[in-house]
Amino acid sequence: MVKNRVGMQKNFSAIFEGVWIPPKTARRPFAAPVQRQQMQKNKIEQIISQMKCSRGFECYKSGFKNLCSARVVAGTELVECLPENQQDCEFKATFLEMTFCKCPLRCYITKNLHK
Repeated sequence: MVKNRVGMQKNFSAIFEGVWIPPKTARRPFAAPVQRQQMQKNKIEQIISQMKCSRGFECYKSGFKNLCSARVVAGTELVECLPENQQDCEFKATFLEMTFCKCPLRCYITKNLHK
């Protein structure tokens, strides 16, 4: 027996009687992270193709495990080499007692991959 209901208590099947509702389909996983990773890999390979590295791109070949310590200077596009870096590097530049990184690959990694 169906009761007559009013307001929010109406029988929803009566409201949608005769309305075609498409079947649910399985959702596809969101592909943006995979696409972003591929774009980053392409950009890194482009940077590598346009430069020379005396260390043989060890940072990239190690899967970003063997990286010098660096950080983005707040409010700028500059990448600072941190004091833990005691090794010589052709891309270091010192200015006003701060050491900056001029390596295009290391700067990209720091700014975009946050490593």
